[in-house]
Amino acid sequence: FVLVGHKCDLVAERAVSAEEASHLATTLGMAFVETSAHLNLNVELAFQMLAGSIQRALGDQRGLSPQRGCGGIRLIPRQSSRTPRGELQERCQC
Repeated sequence: FVLVGHKCDLVAERAVSAEEASHLATTLGMAFVETSAHLNLNVELAFQMLAGSIQRALGDQRGLSPQRGCGGIRLIPRQSSRTPRGELQERCQC
């Protein structure tokens, strides 16, 4: 499992420090990552970590191996195709 701290760009509004969250994740035996959709920071990484965690959990169950074509999750590494935020705002009609 993965503990995700979101909106890490809103430092003044932070309720839990990164250190506290990381310690909690370690205590619970899970990974920790902070994200910011606004800054496009670690969003794809968080998804990949979660999908990988689900894939491993499915693989641990008898007969549910994604590699055997059971309809599980496949992670396909690729370069991010996201448009830089400034360019996106220039084209936005809203």
